[in-house]
Amino acid sequence: MEDQSHLDSKYFIDTHIYNCPFCNRRHVSYGNLGFQYFDWSKDKGCNVWRVKCKSCEKISMHLTFIDLQAGQYAFRGGIELDDAFFYSVPTSFFVVDRRIPRKLRELITEAEGCAKMNFLTGASACTRKAIYELLAIEEATGEDYNLKIKALAKKYPHIDQELFEILGHIKDMTSEKVHEQSWEAWDSKYLHLFLESLKTILHEIYVVPDEKKARVKSVRALKEEIKKAKATPKPQSPKEPSK
Repeated sequence: MEDQSHLDSKYFIDTHIYNCPFCNRRHVSYGNLGFQYFDWSKDKGCNVWRVKCKSCEKISMHLTFIDLQAGQYAFRGGIELDDAFFYSVPTSFFVVDRRIPRKLRELITEAEGCAKMNFLTGASACTRKAIYELLAIEEATGEDYNLKIKALAKKYPHIDQELFEILGHIKDMTSEKVHEQSWEAWDSKYLHLFLESLKTILHEIYVVPDEKKARVKSVRALKEEIKKAKATPKPQSPKEPSK
């Protein structure tokens, strides 16, 4: 069967199923409560969509510049729903695994939201801030940014070192906080490279070890079941009366 795990990182799966950011249920049914139009600018309109989870009954809001018509909104011009919406409330934290520290999830989600709306300055600043927070959480030591990145790479030698090298090449990151000189927007392709590198590192640090522990725990549980089964005496079948 084809691997479809990538669907877990989406907001909308199709016209009837989505991943709810409220109850955190994946592949749950939702209802479309309709949309409203408003003028985003003098010559640009925007549609507001309201979606209700059929499990927890919470309502989320989604914005799109695309004129999506009811009953035709799954795919229009080859665009999927997830790509059509540039902003959603609440942001879909299930996209960034919940085992990653919340502060980092929030910054990455904000960075991706800004990038989707082409707000590259905000996206760049959030990405920088997320990296600083990671260095602080992991207590990476060093006199400057590059030395701290090298210390983090040394702490996790099993992670592809090229990922840390990519983060080490970010310009204008010489202080401990986002400062005036670091608000320069990156080109979208560089922003995407830094974000994906950061997300991969976070996945390796916080998600992979937990998944390994869960698998080992499952195997041990199976082993214990076998031990208990062997230790439990089998019931004796009744003896036939002697003739």
